Amino acid sequence: MGSREGMLNQMRALIGLGEYPPGSNRNKVTAWYVMVGPWCDMAITYAAAHSDNLAAVGGRYAYTVWHAQKFQSMGRWHSGTGGIRSGDIIFFDWSGSRRVSAIDHVGIVEAVHSDGTITTIEGNTSDVCMRRKRTGAYVVGYGRPAYGTGGSPMPPNDGMLRRGSTGTAVRTLQGNLNTVMRSGLAVDGQFGSKTDAAVRSFQQRYGLAVDGVYGPASAATMRAALKGGSTPPAPTPRPPAPAPLVVDGSYGPKTCAALQRALNRRGASLVVDGSFGPLTKRALQRYLGVTADGSIGPITVKALQRHIGAVRDGSWGRATTTALQRKLNAGSF
Repeated sequence: MGSREGMLNQMRALIGLGEYPPGSNRNKVTAWYVMVGPWCDMAITYAAAHSDNLAAVGGRYAYTVWHAQKFQSMGRWHSGTGGIRSGDIIFFDWSGSRRVSAIDHVGIVEAVHSDGTITTIEGNTSDVCMRRKRTGAYVVGYGRPAYGTGGSPMPPNDGMLRRGSTGTAVRTLQGNLNTVMRSGLAVDGQFGSKTDAAVRSFQQRYGLAVDGVYGPASAATMRAALKGGSTPPAPTPRPPAPAPLVVDGSYGPKTCAALQRALNRRGASLVVDGSFGPLTKRALQRYLGVTADGSIGPITVKALQRHIGAVRDGSWGRATTTALQRKLNAGSF
């Protein structure tokens, strides 16, 4: 059995790994997994397999929902971020529902900071493996691998409030229910039948699963309700700021954001988020005058290479990205 530090070192070694061609989901991680597709969880599996931690993370996974469910079945799942530690596998739901069935992204926790933020290492984030700084927003929960060395014991509870729960978190919940629902609860920190009924009423009003369990989805909706809303806010893209690109042949978020800005100047209406998604791919294809099918194949690549003066071999590698970066820096794309 491997160690937590070994797992982290393998993930650190993947930092900077992108896709060739960009947006293709093709790199050494997907080649190793023998599947072409979104590779955030494949990166976790890759690092685990290369650090003798595959059993610790529950096995090989590419589908984040199944991986989270595996941690649940192992008794190594915690909802929310309470008690989260370095080496934990953290799962996100960008829709804000906080449901395990809606998980669509995963990474590993590298560090937890005193202000409550978390440094993660994530594969397939803007088509690259990189460090991210996250808050608890959009976190569904985390799995704690059973590392051979360097791991931590599981927290004493699973992060959910339900009948029988006690303490400060229950008092906060009761106060919030009184504010939002006018429940008239005694704020005593005891999750009894009246608090259970109030939670169920809250869940019913806001379209949540009515189960009396106050978990991440209910907590996210409560935060919105306290601000006068009915649903958690959607995530806001934070693109790289406009700046001259480092001409290094690496197609990362900064190069993608610069390309999106250039396409917008030529009539596209893209959200500049640094992610080479289907809308950006189709906008690029329309600009190049090829079929806008969202698939970056040899025809699109040759058209791009012709436009930027690169060798026209139909293969988008570092030389093509270098030529693209120079054109973008010169404002002549």
